[in-house]
Amino acid sequence: MEYTTAAVSLQDKIDWIRLVRSENIGRSTFFRLIEIFGSAQEALQRVPEFAANGGSKRKITIFSASDAIQEIENTHKFGAEILLFCDAQYPKLLREIPDPAPVLTIKGCTDFLNRNSIAIVGPRNASFNGVLFAKKIARELGENNLLIVSGMARGIDAAAHDASLAKGTIAVIAGGINHIYPKENSDLYHKICAQGLMISESPFNAPPKGGNFIQRNRIISGMSLGVVVVEASLRSGSLVTARFAAEQGREVFAVPGSPFDARCLGTNRLIKQGAKLTENVEDILEEIPALKIKLDNSSMLQEPDAREFLGFDLKIPSDDDIKIIREEILSKLSHVPLQVDVIIQETKASAKLVNIALVQLELADKIEFKNGKVALKF
Repeated sequence: MEYTTAAVSLQDKIDWIRLVRSENIGRSTFFRLIEIFGSAQEALQRVPEFAANGGSKRKITIFSASDAIQEIENTHKFGAEILLFCDAQYPKLLREIPDPAPVLTIKGCTDFLNRNSIAIVGPRNASFNGVLFAKKIARELGENNLLIVSGMARGIDAAAHDASLAKGTIAVIAGGINHIYPKENSDLYHKICAQGLMISESPFNAPPKGGNFIQRNRIISGMSLGVVVVEASLRSGSLVTARFAAEQGREVFAVPGSPFDARCLGTNRLIKQGAKLTENVEDILEEIPALKIKLDNSSMLQEPDAREFLGFDLKIPSDDDIKIIREEILSKLSHVPLQVDVIIQETKASAKLVNIALVQLELADKIEFKNGKVALKF
C-alpha cells in the first residue's frame, strides 16, 4: 500500500509511543495493528480484546498516556527528538528492511538521516592493526562523501566513529538516547551528539540489555548501503550485523586476516561465503556505484512504497472466521520461523484475516515474530 508522509502531531506521537511500548507488541504486530485499525489510537482501544481472543489469560498492560507524555518531555529537555515511521525525515533505507523501528529517538545532525552511509563494525577487543585499518577506511570513505555508521562500542566501533567525526558519523546505541555505554566512550558520545547523529530505538532512560544490542545491529546495517566487517571471531556480534545486511539486501565487505588470529576467523569465513574481500577503500567504492553519486540522484534512495495507514477497508472479519484461522495457524505452526506469505498461501485465507489472527496470537504471547517471520514461542 502506498502512502505519502505528512506532518506528525503531538497526539500521533503519544499514541504511537503508547502502542509500541505496550506489553507483547513487537514491531511486526505494531504495523499489523495500524493496518487493521487505521490508527494507533483505535488500535489502543482494541488491543485488550484481541489479546483475550488470542487466548491470553491475563489483561495486557497498555503503556499509559502520562508515561508517553513524560517520555516526550524528557526527550525534548535532553535536546533530542522522537521520530515516527510515518515522519518524512525517517531514514528511507531503514523503511525498506523487514522489521523497521516504528519509533526512533535521535539527537544531533538530522540532515544525516538520509545521507549515503557505510557501516563499519568489529570486535571490542580489536587488534592494533584492526583499529588502524578501521580509522583509515573511515577517513577515506568520509573523503568520498560517505557517512560512517557504527554502534559506539569500544574497539573498532569507537575507532570508526572517532576517525569520521570531521566528515560525518552516526552512532546507533542499544540503550536510551541519554544512556552512555560504555562509560569510557563518554567523550566520544558527546562529540557525536554535537557533530554527528545519535540514534536509539529504546525508550528514554532505558539501560542497554543483551537483546537490544542485536536489534541495534539490524538498524546499523539498515541505515547503510553496505557493512564493512574489520575483524570478527566465529561468535562475534559483527557476524550478526553482516547477516542482517545480507538479509536486507545490503553489501557485505570483509577484511581478510591471519588464520592464526581468532579475531579474523569470522571475516575469513564471510569471504568464503561471498562477502567482498576488502583491502582498501577502492574495493568498496567500485562495488557500489550508488556510493559515488549524490543522494538526490541515487536510484537506491528514492522514496520507497510503504503503508498509507489511511483510506483502506477497516471492516473486521467475523469472530468465527478469525477463530477458525487462528486455531489452524496455532495447530500447524512450529518453532521454526515461517514467512507470513506462506501461511496466507497454505490457509487460503485473506491477508487481513491471517494478520488479525497472528496479532491476536502474539498479544496472547503464543507466537513471536523474528525478522519478518513467525514461529511458536518457546
